[in-house]
Amino acid sequence: MGELGLNKIFGALLATALGLMALMQLPGLVFGGEAAHHGEEHGEEQTLSQKMCGQFHYCVEIAEAASAGGPAEPVFDLGAALAAADVTRGERIFAGQCSTCHTITPGGANGTGPNLNNVVGAPHAHLAGFNYSGAMAATSGEVWTYENLNDWLKSPAGYIKGTSMSFAGLKKDADRANVIAYLAANTENAPAFPAPAAVPEATEGEAVAAEGETVPAEGEAVPAEGEAAPAEGETAPAEVPAEEAVPT
Repeated sequence: MGELGLNKIFGALLATALGLMALMQLPGLVFGGEAAHHGEEHGEEQTLSQKMCGQFHYCVEIAEAASAGGPAEPVFDLGAALAAADVTRGERIFAGQCSTCHTITPGGANGTGPNLNNVVGAPHAHLAGFNYSGAMAATSGEVWTYENLNDWLKSPAGYIKGTSMSFAGLKKDADRANVIAYLAANTENAPAFPAPAAVPEATEGEAVAAEGETVPAEGEAVPAEGEAAPAEGETAPAEVPAEEAVPT
């Protein structure tokens, strides 16, 4: 067999080997990207607990930070809001959103809703001449405290299920506080506003440092302004005497 025949055989073998290699790589090329992508999707769906369990066999339930839902909303302090309430603003809100159904003047006629003069501290459904809804009449043992008025003004339907009052409510805390203050101003001998929530005080003996400052330990000298504090374990220098006169 000549050299040309050997070259043909070698070329055929090489082509066959390359073809086999291509066939072996073909499934990876066709399915590899999809499989990887599918795996990534499942990886994103896994919680931290599942990942820890799968990778390190540490199967303990771990609270997810994202499930916390962000920072908690501040608690509404009705006492503080009433202390800062503006009766004039409350009168304007009442005139714009309440006066269509209610009057507030002493001895005023009832409208779609009852007259609201002297309502603070009065029982629910207290006006004998007004046809209250059955849901409101059923709560006649309750009293219109400042807290109850706040809940009612925020959501009448949420405060008393089945009430016939169709008002959606005042969603802003300040608006409710202003209206309640206006109702109190139109109530003879209105109860005192609830006290604002107490602000927690610092523990006795606890020093509060300004941001970035260090509070010295008890008995430790405080460096003067512009003077560097001694390093840990280093004794502060004694007081430098005033400049002495040089003898002539």
